[in-house]
Amino acid sequence: MWWPKTERQEELVALAGSLADRFATRALEHDREGSFPHENFADLHASGYLALTIPREFGGGGASILEMALAQERLARGDASTALGASMHLSILGRLGWAVLAGEAGEAGGWTRERYARVAQAVTRDGALINSAASEPETGSPSRGGRPTTTAVPHGSGEPESFVITGRKTYTTMAPALHFIMVSATIETPQGPEAGQFLLERGLPGLRIEETWDTVGMRGSGSHDLVLEGARVPAAALLSRRPYSGSNGAAPGAPAPGAPVEPSSPGAPPPANGTAPARPPAEGAGWAALIPAVYLGVAGAARNTAVDFARRRRPQPLGGKSIGELPAVQRLLGEIEVALTESRALLFGTTEAWLEAPHRRSALLPLLGAAKYVVTNRAVEITDKAMRVVGGAGLARTHPVQRYYRDVRAGLHHPPMDDVALATLARAALAGTTLVE
Repeated sequence: MWWPKTERQEELVALAGSLADRFATRALEHDREGSFPHENFADLHASGYLALTIPREFGGGGASILEMALAQERLARGDASTALGASMHLSILGRLGWAVLAGEAGEAGGWTRERYARVAQAVTRDGALINSAASEPETGSPSRGGRPTTTAVPHGSGEPESFVITGRKTYTTMAPALHFIMVSATIETPQGPEAGQFLLERGLPGLRIEETWDTVGMRGSGSHDLVLEGARVPAAALLSRRPYSGSNGAAPGAPAPGAPVEPSSPGAPPPANGTAPARPPAEGAGWAALIPAVYLGVAGAARNTAVDFARRRRPQPLGGKSIGELPAVQRLLGEIEVALTESRALLFGTTEAWLEAPHRRSALLPLLGAAKYVVTNRAVEITDKAMRVVGGAGLARTHPVQRYYRDVRAGLHHPPMDDVALATLARAALAGTTLVE
C-alpha cells in the first residue's frame, strides 16, 4: 500500500525532492511578488525533469503516470505554483506521447508522430514548455461544455491556407514561459461553426500575454490571459476540427486533447443508457492524476510544518513541555494524519490500478474523479488544521503555512468540479458499477 515501492519510483521522488528543497528557498519571494519562477523551470530543464514523461522513443524519460504522480507530490512540497505548471506540461506530453505511439487517433487529436517529435525535441533540448489555453471569460471552464468565443476565420479558396484567430483565454498557466500553446477556437465556415484546436508558438504576431494574474493562491503560476488579436497562423497549425452538434450550439462531447477534461476524463458522465462503454477508457485519462498530486504535496508540506511546530513550540506556561503534548493539538495532528493517509491511498492506489488493470478502467474512471475530489477537499481541511496548530504565528506572511492554506484552495476549481465528480460516482453506482471489490 505504501509508496514509493520500486527503485525507479524512489529515484524520481529523490530527484523531485532535491528540486523541491531548492524551490522552497524561493517560494516566499515569488508568492509575495506574484512573480513567475523562471529559475525553477530552468532547474527542471537542467535536471531532465521536464522531459520525464516523453516516451523514450522520442528521447525522454518514459516515466509512467504513477511514477510522475509520486514525483509531483514531492515537488509540490517545495513550491506549489511551479509544480502545478509542471503537472500540466508533463501530463500533456505523457498523454500525447502514449497516444501517438499507440496509434490512438482519437486521443492524439491531430498530433502526428512528426509534430510530437518536434515538440519533444524542443523540450529536451531547450526546456520548451507546453500547455493548453481553453478557459474564457464568457464561457468559463470548457469542462462545462461551453463553445469557445475565440474565433478562427479561414483564409484561402478551397482548403484554407491560413486562419486568423481572435479571442481571449484566461488561466493560461505558465504564460510568461510557454513556447507551445494549444488553443481551442470556433472555426467560422459557410457550412456552420466547427470546433477547432490549434498549436500556436511563442512569438506569433498578434499573440500577446496580458498579466492579469493577481490572486490569493498559486500566485507564482503565471496564469495570465492569452490575447489573440487577428493572429494569422498557417493551416498546418490546425490540430483538429469537427462540426458542432446539438441545438444549444455546444461542442460534441468533451474538449479535444490538451483541454482540462479529456474525452475519457474522470469528470465525464457515463453513457446515457447507464451501461459501461464497450471499450475501456484509454490510458491517457490517467494523466489527470498529476493535478491532485500537487495539492496532496502541499497538504503534506502543511502537515510537516505543523508537526515540526508542535515539537518545537514550548510556551512558558507549559513548564518546558511542547504543545505537541496537549490533547487538543494531538487531536488535530491525528486528524491530519488520517486525511493525508486517506488521500494518498486513494490517489496512488487508483493510479496504480489504472496501470495494472487496464480491463477495469471503465470502473476505475469514476474513482479518478473521486481521488481528485477527496485529495483537494482533504487538502483544504489539512491546511486549516495545520493553521490551527501553528496558531497566530501562522498568519505572518513570512510563515509558509499561510501560503499552503491559500494555495490548496485553487484545487477546488480544477475539473472535475465537486458536483461533477460526485454525480459521476452516483450514476456509476445506480448503473450497478462496483468501484471497489
